[in-house]
Amino acid sequence: MEISEKLHEIFHGSSRAHGSFMVENSSLGQKTQGKAKTIKTIGASVKHWQQHLEGKEGLGIIPIDEENSVKWGAIDIDVYSLNLEKLVSKIEEFKLPLVVCRSKSGGAHVFCFLQEKAPAADMQDKLREISAGLGYGGVEIFPKQREVLVERGDIGSWLNMPYFEGDESLRYGFNPEGKALSLENFIKFIEKRAITHEELIELEVPILDDIKDGPPCLQVLLKQGFPKGTRNNGLFNVGVYLKKSDPENWQTEIEEYNRKYVHPPLPAQEVLTLIGTLKKKEYNYKCSDEPIKSYCNVAKCRGCKFGVGGGNATPTFSSLAKLDTKPPLWFLSINDKRLELNTEQLQNQLKFQRACMEVLNMMPPKIQDRAWQALIQSLMDSGMEIIEVSDDVTIEGQFMELLESFCTDMAQANTRDEILLGKPYTEEGKTYFRIKDLKDYLGKHRFTDMQTNQIASKLRDLKAEHKFWNIKGRGTNVWYINEFNYSEETKEGLEAKDFGESDL
Repeated sequence: MEISEKLHEIFHGSSRAHGSFMVENSSLGQKTQGKAKTIKTIGASVKHWQQHLEGKEGLGIIPIDEENSVKWGAIDIDVYSLNLEKLVSKIEEFKLPLVVCRSKSGGAHVFCFLQEKAPAADMQDKLREISAGLGYGGVEIFPKQREVLVERGDIGSWLNMPYFEGDESLRYGFNPEGKALSLENFIKFIEKRAITHEELIELEVPILDDIKDGPPCLQVLLKQGFPKGTRNNGLFNVGVYLKKSDPENWQTEIEEYNRKYVHPPLPAQEVLTLIGTLKKKEYNYKCSDEPIKSYCNVAKCRGCKFGVGGGNATPTFSSLAKLDTKPPLWFLSINDKRLELNTEQLQNQLKFQRACMEVLNMMPPKIQDRAWQALIQSLMDSGMEIIEVSDDVTIEGQFMELLESFCTDMAQANTRDEILLGKPYTEEGKTYFRIKDLKDYLGKHRFTDMQTNQIASKLRDLKAEHKFWNIKGRGTNVWYINEFNYSEETKEGLEAKDFGESDL
C-alpha cells in the first residue's frame, strides 16, 4: 500500500468535506500565512493526500464523521517557541500512547489514534482531560464537535495534517526520545501506539485523590507540583477549595497541605498571611491566573461539587459554526450538544433560552447583555467555521426553483382567460402569469422570505417584463418571462435557463 493510501486510512474523517490550505509564507518561528478554505461535498481522497505530501496543497481533515464517530483526535497546542522535546518527555513520563507532531506554526498537534471507531464525545472528553493534565488546559481539541447535524448541512472543523512536503516537511512527528521521525517511521509509530476504545476510556493523567469533588486543576497540580513562582497563588486556590469542602477545619488543613504538597513549603508566616486573607470573605478560584489557568478543565470542573459551578453544571458554550445561507443558520455546541439557531435566537437571550428548552430540555441562566455579546463575539473570533452552501439552499436559489416549478409543473392555462384562475399561460416561447398567483404558490410551499415588492424586484433582475391585458373585460397586469424549455432527456436535474431580454 502506498504511503498516501496508508495516511488516508489512518486519518479517517468526514466524507462530506475537507480543508485546503494554500501556503503563502512558511518562515520558521512565525505563524504560517496562507489561504484556508473548506471544500464541501467531498471528503479527502488519496489524491488529496498525494498533493499534500508533494507540497502542492495543504490538506485538512475533519475527524468526526457522519456517525459522530472518530478514529483519531488531537490536542492543538498553538504556542510559539514551545519546547516540543520537553512535551514529548512529559508524555512518555505519564506513559500516554500519544504521538506528537510539530504544527505549521511551530506549536504541537498531539494525536491519539484508535484501532476502531469510537464516539467523538469519548475522544473529546479524554483529550480535554489529558490537555489539562499536561498543563495546556483550554487549548483547542479535535474533534471540536461531539455531534454534527448532518441533515441540516452542519459539518465539523478540520485540522491541518502533518508531513506537508513529505520527508522535507517542518510538520514532522517525534519518537519517544524527542527525535524527528521519517514519514515511513511515523506511520509505523502510529500503528504501534493505536489503542482500543476501552483503552482510551481508561487513560489517566496522574492526579491527587485528596482533592475530592474539587477542581481537576488542583488534583493534577498537587500531584505534579506547583511550577516555580506559583506556590503562593497555588496554595491560595487550595485554601478556597478547603473552605468550601471543610469549613470547620480548613485553617488546619491548609497548613497540612502546605507541608505535604508544596515543594519547598511556604514559610509559616506566609501561610498565616494567606489564611488571614481567606478569612475576610468568600473568594472564588483564580481561574484566569497561573498556575491553575494552564491546567483548567472547565467542563469537568463545573460539575464538581466544590468546583467553579458548585456542582450545578453551568452550561459551557463552544464550537460555533455558520451555515452561509441567506439568512444564515448557526450551529452552537452547548454542554457539547449541538443546537441549530437563527440569527435572532443567537442575538436575543430570551429566544435562545426558549430554543434550549424546546430542543435540549434545559434553560441556561440569563447573563448581562454585554457579557452575552462578548461571549458570542469570542466564539465568532475563535475559529468559527463558515460552511459554504450551493445555490439551491439560498433564498435566491429557492425562489428560482419554485418559479420554475410554478411555470412548468402546476396545471397550465390553455387560454389567456385561464390566467384569472391563477394558472400560468405559455405561448410563443413566453410564460405569462399574475404576480399575486406566483406569491400564492410560493406561500403554499412555505416560502415567505420575499414580499410582493421583492418578488417584483427579483423578476426585474431576471429581465422579466409586464404588460396590461384585457381579459374578460377586466384589466389585468401580467408578467412574462422566457419559457423554461428543455428536452425530456435532460429535464431531470437541469438548472433553469437564464432569462433573456424580452423581444416584446
